[in-house]
Amino acid sequence: MSKKIKENINISLEFLKNKEFDKAESLLLKNLEISNKNFETFFLLGTIYGIKKNFFKAKNYLKEALSIKPSHINSIVNLAIILKKMNRKNDSINYFNRAISLDKNNLESYCALGQIYEEDKNFKKAETYYKRVLDIDSTNHIANHAYGKLLLKLNKHVSGLKMIEKVSGMVRFRKNVVEII
Repeated sequence: MSKKIKENINISLEFLKNKEFDKAESLLLKNLEISNKNFETFFLLGTIYGIKKNFFKAKNYLKEALSIKPSHINSIVNLAIILKKMNRKNDSINYFNRAISLDKNNLESYCALGQIYEEDKNFKKAETYYKRVLDIDSTNHIANHAYGKLLLKLNKHVSGLKMIEKVSGMVRFRKNVVEII
């Protein structure tokens, strides 16, 4: 990697920390004029365009990043998220599964798959993914909340409320009474 590309990436990361996306984008586009083989440049551009909700560009840049570094988990997960936002659910599922195949403890992908299947009303499959997250990390806020809401949909109200209480503290149980505060 050339010194200028590395310098532009480091400065871009500072801009990103300060939410100065246009400045970061400008520097990263300059990197492409120097070389179109730098993985970090494509990944960061894909991330920036995702934040800016330009999903078509985000998808293209993330795919370029993956053509250089095919097993980069963050690129795979970000691409899956972008594809979901583009209503390309099957492609999104494939990328989330790809991330899981590379990292069996990828909680974000399990949660996202749970959400996708829940949206499709495939509650059993959604439950499987939420449970997988909780098997790995029983304190995971997103999975506890999502699984609690799913249990409510499945008419398992006490169990669902207990899951939600675990993360929100908004439900109290007294004898046979459930109080939502």
